[in-house]
Amino acid sequence: MIPKPPTRRRLTLQAAILLIGALIASALLLSRPAPERITTPRLAPLVTATVMTPRSTPLVVEGTGTVRPAAEITLSAEVGGRVVSVSPKLVRGGVFSAKDTLFKLDDQSYRNAVSVAQAEVEQRRVDVAIAAQNQLIAQREYELLRQRLGSDAPPDTSLAAQLARQQPQYEAAEASLYRAEAQLADAELNLERTAVLAPFSGRVRSESVDIGQFISPGQAIADIYGTEAVEVDISLSTRQAALIDGLWAEDGAGRIPAVVRSEFGGSWHEWNGFVERASGALDEATRTVQIVIRVPDPFAASAIRPPLLVGSYARSRIAGRAVEAYYAIPRTALRDGPSVWAATTQGTLVSLPVEVIQEIQDTVFLIADMGDTTKVIVSDLAVMTEGMRIRIADSNETDTEAENSETTTVTHNTGAASTGAARRGGL
Repeated sequence: MIPKPPTRRRLTLQAAILLIGALIASALLLSRPAPERITTPRLAPLVTATVMTPRSTPLVVEGTGTVRPAAEITLSAEVGGRVVSVSPKLVRGGVFSAKDTLFKLDDQSYRNAVSVAQAEVEQRRVDVAIAAQNQLIAQREYELLRQRLGSDAPPDTSLAAQLARQQPQYEAAEASLYRAEAQLADAELNLERTAVLAPFSGRVRSESVDIGQFISPGQAIADIYGTEAVEVDISLSTRQAALIDGLWAEDGAGRIPAVVRSEFGGSWHEWNGFVERASGALDEATRTVQIVIRVPDPFAASAIRPPLLVGSYARSRIAGRAVEAYYAIPRTALRDGPSVWAATTQGTLVSLPVEVIQEIQDTVFLIADMGDTTKVIVSDLAVMTEGMRIRIADSNETDTEAENSETTTVTHNTGAASTGAARRGGL
């Protein structure tokens, strides 16, 4: 059965109902209360600060460097030959004492040279003796002839000439003897040089020699270094160097004490030393002063402390003089300039220029005119401007919040629920 189309009266009734519902909803919306306005404070940024306390105690000047030997040479032989023996101490890391024989060369030819030189010396001594005897005989013959002929007789020129020749011949024989003795001394010295001795007590860094190897005079055989002392070179700024009293003393009276620290196996160990010398010129690239710290007997190991190994990274501390009114701050508080951000008594930011004396690990020592400020900002903010209001994290924030706040209005729509309910009821 086909449904009948709605009649005009029915359509009119539906339209009237919809219109009445819309009017009721509009009335409810217009009659709802105004939104409640709530005022909340906008807090100033929260920062972390540290209290600045002036100090006047002596400063410690710190620098870093690498441990190196105080004495290090390349070992070589002064004569050539074939190696016939090598000391078991002449190995990488080997320990030796002064005057130890490190290796020997075949010395047979050098012994022969000594024998030849000795024979030459004996021959020249005989020549000197013969020349002296000839001179004495010529002198006596000349005197006897003068006695027989009398003092008024003319001298025998041939005999006088022969006597005159004896003195140069004697002197020539003596000179030949001196030359032969010098050649003997050289031969004996070369024989001694076939045994290469350690010039000091030390260790072997590297070596390249073995039995049967032929070496030439001056050929590098090994690199060795002394163990009596090591040195640490550190670079200091002129400000740091100025803190060390007696650094430029020429007579070396009163050694400046220093402490060298190095890490081994996860633990830090200390060795006592002293300032050995300072360079007489600034480094052209870094504009720093080179200081040499000497550590005696660095290889005296114990059950609790290892030796101070060559090549180790070391930190050195030198006793400095006192500076009036300086400050120590965390490195994070130092800004470009150099400068620091400080908090005024009114709770605002102020930028203060500073003069850095030195930096030790995470601490910066500086001189600054703090004025009426006592706290330096150590935390970072995205934006920091002169005069900006801040809150200090370690202060009482109750009063600060009221003082350093701005008003913000937030609207709460309390009538939304009733409006929705009325709308649903109308439908």
